[in-house]
Amino acid sequence: MNRQPGQRPRENWAFFFTVSGLLAIVLSLAVMLGKHPATVGQRQESASKPIEAVEKTASAPVNIVTQPFRVTFPPLPDFSAYRDVSKRKKAFIDYLAPIIQYQNEKILFDRNRLYQVARVILSGDPLPKNELQWLRMMADTYDVEWREDSPGLVAVYLARRVDIIPLSLAIVQAAKESSWGRPRYAVEANNLFGQWCYEEGCGVVPDDREPGARHEVRRYDSVSDAARSYIHNLNTHPSYKELREIRQRLRMLNMPITGRALAEGLLYYSERRQTYVEEVKSMIRQFRRFQERRTG
Repeated sequence: MNRQPGQRPRENWAFFFTVSGLLAIVLSLAVMLGKHPATVGQRQESASKPIEAVEKTASAPVNIVTQPFRVTFPPLPDFSAYRDVSKRKKAFIDYLAPIIQYQNEKILFDRNRLYQVARVILSGDPLPKNELQWLRMMADTYDVEWREDSPGLVAVYLARRVDIIPLSLAIVQAAKESSWGRPRYAVEANNLFGQWCYEEGCGVVPDDREPGARHEVRRYDSVSDAARSYIHNLNTHPSYKELREIRQRLRMLNMPITGRALAEGLLYYSERRQTYVEEVKSMIRQFRRFQERRTG
């Protein structure tokens, strides 16, 4: 299960109070965001397409910057009704994949806008008021300290956080944390990702909760809301800084953002630490083979 401490420390700005740090602002923005806007993933990508192929599209530059339409997804199906394991896996993937892709599209729309803001900053021109307000709103959303005199610094940190979580990683973690969408908390709380909360009544009390423990499995209005919360947690919580650094390095090298690569940053997602990471990586390999069999 994923623990979510309530207070998140702000990013440390000390590095940027040096001359070399200030010079790094321009280089960081140029390299981290790249020469092109991030790709907005296509919802029409079939969930039956191999996951690796879908992930690779996240690095290809295109000129799509329109905001994705608001989508309402159907409620969680009764996956316990499937007796055939392969059919259950297929149904689970086909249900969840469009939801993850949609949430990633919304993030990539914001990343495209961040790219446009960074271009203005790099040009030396003042940011328009509406863009400055948007940047401040994004800083608040992604837990980045706002600096009125240094929007470039804010953009640098946002570039590390406003980014996708690969489809394979999200599906594997959902499958692992929710036993393919079958437990009571998944059905009652729409929570496929094992996210906790700590206020009484905020969710569903786990059957195996130890005496004296306060955590509950957080309740969401929809699976889409749960997916958005899961992605935001990985993009902001200090426990997943390494995941974000791995993703940043891949961006800088113009390499695909894959689930296997980012799984190395999940050491603190479970109390089982490295064992959990290895299990997630193994499941991603299994999913790749499973998807290949479906499409081969």
